[in-house]
Amino acid sequence: MMNPSMFLPPCVSRTHTLTLRLAFILSSRTFATKSPGPDPLELLKASSEKRGFCDADGIRKMDVHWTFGISTSGSSLEAPPSLRTIDFQRITPSGVDFIRKRGRGLSNLTSNKSSSILCTFGKYRTGEKVEQWVAEGNCEQVVGEDIDLFKIIPERSIVELVASRLVKEEGGLMIEDDHSLMDAVSHYLEVVQDTRNRLESGELTKDELNKCMMLVKFVPYRMERYIGGSDQAMWERWEWQKEGQTWKEPKRLLPY
Repeated sequence: MMNPSMFLPPCVSRTHTLTLRLAFILSSRTFATKSPGPDPLELLKASSEKRGFCDADGIRKMDVHWTFGISTSGSSLEAPPSLRTIDFQRITPSGVDFIRKRGRGLSNLTSNKSSSILCTFGKYRTGEKVEQWVAEGNCEQVVGEDIDLFKIIPERSIVELVASRLVKEEGGLMIEDDHSLMDAVSHYLEVVQDTRNRLESGELTKDELNKCMMLVKFVPYRMERYIGGSDQAMWERWEWQKEGQTWKEPKRLLPY
């Protein structure tokens, strides 16, 4: 396609030339002006399903790397914020479900404090786009649902969570301690193998699993989505906010 500036007479100012060039670039690219949709959680689930992370019900597929970062304030004003990388387990109409080991970190998460999450998909390079989600909300224990954790949690996570709890009990350590020392690696690996054998044979019980972990739901009240790439003129940025239990009409924001 020809550059329109080549047809300009010499008297046209440089500023005018640059303005026309920018208009020419923008006219050759398309930007979303239509609302992406009223429900950001549904959009997040649809994008994750398209990328092969989850099924149509929003449940994590086996052996996929599908994670987000979650942060909440510390236990005191002097304590640093708590930041963790967490595996998605399920996206539902009400929020994002994930597993947390029982302990002080879990207690801090579910203490009615506000939390923030961040997840990024894709690559920032020519011909591709990055999709980034930022959300603010609260975390709560999932109760009153008949959930089979064995079907949701990856086997490797089940085995090591249960094994860690057993080793703590053997050593008389506090189950709630999030920073217990590993005194004997070989013994821990033996417990891991024994736990794996019991899981595969069906001997590991739901009660044992529930003593080690909890299913938690992140319930957002504000979400943002950024989409862009190196060959786009600007980021596409949308914001959703909740009013009661309903998402308000999304707003398009300036990129920065």
